[in-house]
Amino acid sequence: MVIGVLLACLAIAGGAAAWFGFVDREGSTPAASATAPSSSAAGDGGTTSKDLGEGSAPPASSTPAPVPATSEEAALAELETLRAESLAALDLDGRWMAQVASKDVGIIDPLQTAASGSHQFFAVDILAESRAALALAPASQVHVLSSLDFGQRSTAPDGDPYWTTFVDAGFSSADDVRAWCAGAFPALTGDALANACVARRLEPPS
Repeated sequence: MVIGVLLACLAIAGGAAAWFGFVDREGSTPAASATAPSSSAAGDGGTTSKDLGEGSAPPASSTPAPVPATSEEAALAELETLRAESLAALDLDGRWMAQVASKDVGIIDPLQTAASGSHQFFAVDILAESRAALALAPASQVHVLSSLDFGQRSTAPDGDPYWTTFVDAGFSSADDVRAWCAGAFPALTGDALANACVARRLEPPS
């Protein structure tokens, strides 16, 4: 009986570790969402008495669980890298683009849901949206910019710029982009489609 309980516990712990590792590395659904930091993610990440059972102490040789406290920092760093690469590769010449994501850290989008189940998006979610665009177009056509890098500069109510993901597939017009959006997001229509994919011209910032 004791051996059976121990094996069950080990199986549960192994499953939790596998899920944690998946979220930290990939963190997205195909619709572009990720696990947002929670109160537990902001904690010390150590094993508690609740994990071990009342009155138990962690084994002296145990290794502390990974702490995802830097996941937001890592996501922001990767977004900055993607932005620098995009700025170096793109010409702000008025070309038509498909804008497939535009969010600032902490924004609430009632029409989209993060993997956490909420409508609030953090840096890991925004990065996941950019990664999800790779399922829609080759990597060479996917670009990430700040909303201060192009067109009429805009910021969120808190003053932060929006992280914006574009697909540059050689579109000739806004109608061309809209047709592409409908094909890229066949399950969406109306406001939901316009919220997920919209035609924009990439012009110099003003």
